[in-house]
Amino acid sequence: MQVVTSSGIEDIVDTDLFISGREIEGSLGAHNTAPCLQWCHENKSRLKKTKSTLEFNLHTQNFIELIRTRDYMGAISYAQKHMVESEGMTKEKLQETMALLAFRPSTQCSKYMGLFSEERWQELVLEFRSSNYELHHLNAESLLSTVLQSGLSAIKTHQCYSATEKSGDCPVCNEPLNTLATPLPFSHCTQSRLICRISGEIMNEHNSPMMLPNGNVYGEHALKEMMAVEGIVTCPRTKDKFWLDQALKVYVM
Repeated sequence: MQVVTSSGIEDIVDTDLFISGREIEGSLGAHNTAPCLQWCHENKSRLKKTKSTLEFNLHTQNFIELIRTRDYMGAISYAQKHMVESEGMTKEKLQETMALLAFRPSTQCSKYMGLFSEERWQELVLEFRSSNYELHHLNAESLLSTVLQSGLSAIKTHQCYSATEKSGDCPVCNEPLNTLATPLPFSHCTQSRLICRISGEIMNEHNSPMMLPNGNVYGEHALKEMMAVEGIVTCPRTKDKFWLDQALKVYVM
């Protein structure tokens, strides 16, 4: 909100949508389903079109909490009133949920232990967030993240993950972008270009690639500039020192 207000873009940002969404997520985090159920009621027809199971899962959680307090009659009454006709209900889900009446919250039965787990509240938060985004045609991932990953994938090469081949001028070679780009595909290059590790310039007929006696290749311009300043050529990788006339021109076919 501070960024929106300071930038003066209140009219083009759906701040109310995100504020209300955060409030509902907060209530679910506090184990309160009422605001979310109210949201489901207000968007009932739209949720039905998307075949959302959020409403049923919310009622299921309320049912579980009644069992947790050993209010079994209350749980049965709640199921009869709210769960039978709630959106997202299926016969199989209802049977599985009602079977919880025969178990205690401390059960070690794997099938029902997960239903009693406190992690279900976080699952409800994520399900609400997903449903909210879907109803308003929002992406779960920010546009900035999508554009950034597209750009990283376009320049990502295998050298970005080699300890000896990384370049200080390459965004992907440096953290934290190197970690962010890890699951992304490598770039597809139909034409390769040789880049001087020292200067970052393209090596071509105007800046010939020169190979030092240790096998490392750098641009002719960078080696001549280093020779003029230091009086000798120092390989930045191995720190070996050579005379410029020891370097051989490389021809790429």
